[in-house]
Amino acid sequence: MRTLALFTLAASALFGQANIPFNIRFQQGQNLSVLADGGTANLPADAVGQPVSGTFTLTYRGNPGTNVTINTVDVIGSQDFSILGFGEPPFQILGGNTATATIRYTPTSANRATARLAITYRESATPNVTGSFSLNLTGVAPEFAFSYTPPGGNTQPLLSGGTISFPQTVVDSTANATLTITNRGSGNGTLTSIASTGAAFQLVGAPLPGAVVEAGRELRVGIAFTPKQVEPSTGAVAVEIPGRSVSFNLQGTGSAAQFTYELVTDNGSASIFQPDQTLTLPDTVVNERSTVVIRVRNSGTADGRIAVVAATGTGISVADVPPLPIVLAPGNRFSFTVNFAPAAAGRVAGRLRIGTDQFDLSANALGPVLSYAYIVSGVSTAVSNNGSVNFVSTPVGEGTSVQFQISNTGTAPGNVTAISITSANSVFEISSLPRLPVTLEPGQATTFNIRFSPTALGAATATLRVDSQSFTLNGTGGNPAPLPSYRFEGASGAQEALTQPAVSLTLANAYPLALSGTLTLTFNSEGFSNDPSVQFATGGRTIAFTIPANSTRALFANNSNQIRLQTGTVAGTITLTPSFATDGGINLTPTRPESLSLTVAPGAPRLLTAAISARTATSITLLITGYATSRSVTQMDIQLTPVSGESLSATTFSLNVESAFLAWYQSQASQQFGSLFTATLPLTIGGELSTNTSLTQLSDAVQSISVTISNRTGRSAAQTVNLR
Repeated sequence: MRTLALFTLAASALFGQANIPFNIRFQQGQNLSVLADGGTANLPADAVGQPVSGTFTLTYRGNPGTNVTINTVDVIGSQDFSILGFGEPPFQILGGNTATATIRYTPTSANRATARLAITYRESATPNVTGSFSLNLTGVAPEFAFSYTPPGGNTQPLLSGGTISFPQTVVDSTANATLTITNRGSGNGTLTSIASTGAAFQLVGAPLPGAVVEAGRELRVGIAFTPKQVEPSTGAVAVEIPGRSVSFNLQGTGSAAQFTYELVTDNGSASIFQPDQTLTLPDTVVNERSTVVIRVRNSGTADGRIAVVAATGTGISVADVPPLPIVLAPGNRFSFTVNFAPAAAGRVAGRLRIGTDQFDLSANALGPVLSYAYIVSGVSTAVSNNGSVNFVSTPVGEGTSVQFQISNTGTAPGNVTAISITSANSVFEISSLPRLPVTLEPGQATTFNIRFSPTALGAATATLRVDSQSFTLNGTGGNPAPLPSYRFEGASGAQEALTQPAVSLTLANAYPLALSGTLTLTFNSEGFSNDPSVQFATGGRTIAFTIPANSTRALFANNSNQIRLQTGTVAGTITLTPSFATDGGINLTPTRPESLSLTVAPGAPRLLTAAISARTATSITLLITGYATSRSVTQMDIQLTPVSGESLSATTFSLNVESAFLAWYQSQASQQFGSLFTATLPLTIGGELSTNTSLTQLSDAVQSISVTISNRTGRSAAQTVNLR
């Protein structure tokens, strides 16, 4: 049955449309409708008194050359509807042409309004026939009403300019009210905007601009009140709707705990102090204790909760605190104590925390405070216990000083009883020490000097002790001053063989450090053989010496300021080269040290002794010693002198001894003797004794024997042996 009814209704509409010679269109806003006879045109207004219009278009479907005459146009029903734009009837519409009019609805109430647009016409093709058709007109409009529900209360109506009141609310907590917007009209309504003012108020769930509230529905918006102060807070809510602005006042008062802090003295009087204020504790002698009482009162309008009571600062503590957390109702109070028990003198800063409030604490501990510093070139550097006193790098042999200062920055006299440096063989030394023990009044200071005199390269440390305080002394020994030039004194140049010339060593200027050194002898032989006898008179080819600090002369064994050396018997060059070092082992020898060269020149051989080693009736064996610096002897000459009155068959002999001496000097046995030699020369005596002599054998007829030797350089002096 329902399907048949719908079908019949649709067919009736199509039939009606087909029976009138017009196409009817109606556009309202963005909505375009094609209407039939008896159709409905809807006009939704934005608000009562706000007109809304639609465009009515009537197109005549007649053939070209025909026309239709509109005889009457009437609006029957609510007077809120009107039609504008058609000419005054009767008027004609040609075939295929259109006539347009505006249908306006101006609501005078929010109730639904209805009317009927009735039109009569007569076509030119059937001038005696009058036709008609009609349209239903429907108009609706919204109407907004406002109410609010306070926190925990009942809903109350609200007129523009009215006030939404909040109950007293704890600061930083939130109370919520609800603003209800109700559409009591017949059409949908639009909220242009809704906003709030006032720092303590905020909308919750506010709709976006242009939100639609359907007819008969309501919209709820939350208003949150979060006070930040106990003073009254105000604000407003503004609602914009088409053709109308509505505003409501917002009003609320914060409540909070308000803590008052009092410092209670021994006599019971109390003084109020504020958060972030400095609270000064009584001056207190070191190792004693002072106490103050703090009283906390809730002078606010709400319960207050205190979860923390604590103090910081050296020697500062709280006591007698009730169990935490403490909840204080308005007007209630509690007390606790702040203790100050200093262990060292001086100013003490701290902090007291009561709940979320904080206070600076200042206290003064009465007693001495010794502080320490060292001064270099007028610049003072503070140093604490176990700290370091640093000296500038100082060349070995020189010294630098710092002034060490002890000051009493406390509030009572302080004593210094012992000052010392602990280090074996320390290169640090204290001077200008005050007479100990010394008492320093507050603000008074005493000083002494510390000198660093390095004896070796590199870092040096020691410990300075001032009573129970310790300080590390740090210094670095740098390269000492360069060694002054030096010179050899005494023997120089050419020297005779088998002599002991003396030499000494002297600095050009005094040197500040004690020096030790070694004088080294080297020998460069010209005879193709070393001479072990070329050495110092004390033995060996090296000898140690010292040069005392701030002096110039080298001292050898037995504190002698010169040393002798043996020149030997071989031609060559003797070189003396010194090396120098500090007592700490720092080498000061120049890269190319100056040396002393002594020379023994090759020359004629020399006879040292001649003696008779054996004797027979007709022979004499001669034993001679000597040396040849060139290690070469070529000839030996012997001269016999007979006893007066006697004659010998031969008195002069010349012997070629080069091969014999060459064999000697090339032998291993000769190496330890330099060029020294001992030669045995057997001589056979020829001749006859005279008849009147008392001599018994021919060898007795020799009065003396003279010997000389020579080489290619020259001849030696004669060595004579007397036999009688």
